[in-house]
Amino acid sequence: MRIPVGLLFVLLLFGSCERRNNQPADQRDGVADDFGHVLHLETTPKRIISLAPSLTETLYALGLDSSIASVTDYCDFPAAAKLKPKVGGMLNPNIERIAELRPDLVIMSASGNLETDYQTLTSLGIPTFVSNPRTIDGVFKSILDIGRLTGRASAAESLVDSLRHRRDDLARQARAEAPRKVLLLLSLNPIIAAGRGTFLDQMITTAHGENIVRDSTTAYPLVSREEIFRRRPDVIIAANDMVKSQEAIVNAYPEWKELSAIRSKRVVLIDASIISRPGPRIVEGLEALVKAIHDTI
Repeated sequence: MRIPVGLLFVLLLFGSCERRNNQPADQRDGVADDFGHVLHLETTPKRIISLAPSLTETLYALGLDSSIASVTDYCDFPAAAKLKPKVGGMLNPNIERIAELRPDLVIMSASGNLETDYQTLTSLGIPTFVSNPRTIDGVFKSILDIGRLTGRASAAESLVDSLRHRRDDLARQARAEAPRKVLLLLSLNPIIAAGRGTFLDQMITTAHGENIVRDSTTAYPLVSREEIFRRRPDVIIAANDMVKSQEAIVNAYPEWKELSAIRSKRVVLIDASIISRPGPRIVEGLEALVKAIHDTI
């Protein structure tokens, strides 16, 4: 089974710190990334390389499209991102090509990029910033951090204010509804679900759902078909890059026809990119989850 890069959550433990002087006013004291490395830039970056789709989306949302020098093969939103020069995949970026592009800033994600690439980039003297949001508020922090680094602090604050307001409104609407038991499938065969401590688990909770595998001991548990039947989810949600239709779920596990989720036709496919990418479209993902869980909203 091939798991899409967007669902690879690689734990990075970074250890070094990049410091520079005479930085822009937006980050006078430097900007600490999500691993505590403080980055100081001498000038506002004009050549930025993004190594993750979520970060590319953030750059575009902040109006920095003209400053994007290159992106990964997986950066496909907005459509203009597909036309940018590529530096390879998230797990295997072409470091030589990155160095040739002489970026002022490289931004990386802990969801898919590797510690060794961070170490290589910083050893080459390339300013590199790591984003690792684990919650929706963490996504907002990432947007604000990138705004400060790139001289777009005001734009970032406006964007985050708008996203936070929409998030809070959706959460209020969801809390007015009775909670429902939710299974969020990342893979159908084998069955892999989003478990406790994951970004997706936090999204389900914000949408006033009860994650039926929240007591799992691993972040992305492998679950048996019998266990799903025993826990009886009210709603089954699947990422559309791994499950192609509602019928595929029923056909794969016929006994699930007795589940409330199947009988009540609460089986929903969601665009994987809006729930698995911790970027500015994450509130769209939350809205999709709220609608899937509470079908009256």
